[in-house]
Amino acid sequence: MLNKENNEQAPAISEDVIKIVDNIIRASIEAKASDIHFEPQESKMITRFRIDGSMNSFYECDLSLYKSILSRIKVMADLDLTGPAKPQEGNFRFYPNRMNKDHYVDLRISIFPTSAGQVCVMRVLETKGRFASYSDLGFSEGQLGMLESMTHKPNGLVLVTGPTGSGKSTTLFTILNKLNDPDRVLSTLEDPVERKMDMVRQTEVNPKIGLDFAEGLRYLLRQDPDILMVGEIRDRETAKIAVQASITGHLVLATIHTNNAAGAIVRLINMGIEPFMLSSALKFVTGQRLVRKLCDECKTPTEYPPEFLESKGLPKDITYYRAEGCSSCNNKGVKGRIGIHEVLPVTKVIEEAILLKPSDEQINKLAISEGMKTLQDAALDKLVSGEISLEELIRVVE
Repeated sequence: MLNKENNEQAPAISEDVIKIVDNIIRASIEAKASDIHFEPQESKMITRFRIDGSMNSFYECDLSLYKSILSRIKVMADLDLTGPAKPQEGNFRFYPNRMNKDHYVDLRISIFPTSAGQVCVMRVLETKGRFASYSDLGFSEGQLGMLESMTHKPNGLVLVTGPTGSGKSTTLFTILNKLNDPDRVLSTLEDPVERKMDMVRQTEVNPKIGLDFAEGLRYLLRQDPDILMVGEIRDRETAKIAVQASITGHLVLATIHTNNAAGAIVRLINMGIEPFMLSSALKFVTGQRLVRKLCDECKTPTEYPPEFLESKGLPKDITYYRAEGCSSCNNKGVKGRIGIHEVLPVTKVIEEAILLKPSDEQINKLAISEGMKTLQDAALDKLVSGEISLEELIRVVE
């Protein structure tokens, strides 16, 4: 196959190269990595895994071998092998054991040219088995009750908020999975479609053909859906249609980028959504972060100066833990991540407050009086239970 970038034949893909790529992906799955980075340098290529938010070196080879590895990945993702280096995106399904078609992992591929060569990043996506339980996501018992109650309403707007990389999509797909049954029609608009779900009509937005979130929502509302999922509310038009749809008999799930749950309400009002419509449509908002769990194999009790704990407003009568690292956690001291959440139910008090265009501080204060557990409270619960370190709490919520 001709590579127009240098007028040479594209590197042949040998059985050895196929095995190398397969083994790297299998190792990433076993390590519970979220991403695989193939990074060309001046004289070699290094492969790193992102595990629990941190980068870990795994493999390296010379650049000539990487050309064949990259060709193999492009073939798997049905990407273009010819022409000059250019940004490309794709995906494929990987079966760790080809004899077992029930066990698979979906991977999203992003290729981007750099001065050293083409960088390839694979996002290792959760399988549908990861969307089985709210408690696995870190919700407390009290929050679980609110979540179950609100998501089983026939209509309304449900928002999941938080920064990039906070697990919003996983929360959204867990809710969607719980609501997925043959009696309902579920449709999604995503950018891009990452996690394939049975019996869910999933559509990828494509602005090049005029199919953005707003236009896609207009079309989907003519498809007789019961539940709509919008990958992200980014603009006034999308927000307006989502709110209208939730008032007219649809349950609408969406993400929005704000720092906390209360901020989502203010953001929508600032986008131009009429407070009286938002007050009627919105059912609840959950804000979240991901925290790194201490390694159970090497965590040990530790002490902090009382004056330091007092300055941070932390209890002095609990056992604090720290982990130095061991072979089980790859000497990181942490192993796995879990969510901390603040669930803001839109009660009558909150509905009335929305009509007055409040600040997020005002909404937050009201929500706490209505029983909302803040992100700080949720992190403190994980600290008290010995799941996270004090340093992790400070990193995430300060």
